[in-house]
Amino acid sequence: MGRAPGSTEIRAAAGWLSLALACARAGEPARTEAPPTEVRPTETPTTAASPEEHTQIFEPVGVDPSLLVSAELAPGDVEVKCYAPTYLARCLQARAHPQVRFAWTLVFDEYWTDERGDQVAYTEAEKLARRRRVMDRLQADGAREIHTYSSLWSVLVVATHPQVRGAMALPEVDMVSVSCADDDREFCDCTRLRVDQCQAHAFCGEVLGYRNCREPLALAGCTRAEVCTDSMSRARDPRGVMWQFRSGCYPDQPGWKPLGSAIDMVTGEPRCPGG
Repeated sequence: MGRAPGSTEIRAAAGWLSLALACARAGEPARTEAPPTEVRPTETPTTAASPEEHTQIFEPVGVDPSLLVSAELAPGDVEVKCYAPTYLARCLQARAHPQVRFAWTLVFDEYWTDERGDQVAYTEAEKLARRRRVMDRLQADGAREIHTYSSLWSVLVVATHPQVRGAMALPEVDMVSVSCADDDREFCDCTRLRVDQCQAHAFCGEVLGYRNCREPLALAGCTRAEVCTDSMSRARDPRGVMWQFRSGCYPDQPGWKPLGSAIDMVTGEPRCPGG
């Protein structure tokens, strides 16, 4: 078979091209392998959903049961001066946790009773002397953070129960109240409580409401707030269920979403749509 015309010229041209490419490559820097490309999962767009479907459920693990330990009132206990049921429960729980600092308010008698049974007000000098005796006892028992008032009728002391109990027992002290100290928030951190633990923690007030905006009144959670109002409001719990509250406070437990006023601004009537 005859050779195709121009084949010798074609082979020669191909040889020169190969030689030229080889020389060009010899002058190039060494190549490095490209870094692997990160493969990310394909993101799919989400569609709009109801609040219940997008609600993240938070479940507090609950505090160590030892934090909820309280005590019993025995005859002769000075904690009897914590008159209100709420403060009595707090005083007894504080006594069960002698290592925790609390904010104590010691209130003094302002009057004494004469032989006819009449009440007589103490003079300013007597009030000063009585307050001084209480403060001296507090300091003797190790209390250092003591705050006085110009009215001379009380002192505020941030201390542990053992540092306050001796002063509580003095005849000058008529009434005692106790709340959490700012530097011991961990003990009073109501966000860590499960709902079933709220009633056992004397420093976390219960928050009652209407689940699905319907009776009966139920325990929704608890809060550290000392004062709640009588305003009506709504909120969704961690599972997206609507609640109606009449206390102006919401549970401290995580996952609650306040929704504002529950009063219709047009009719003035309570409203609680959905649930």
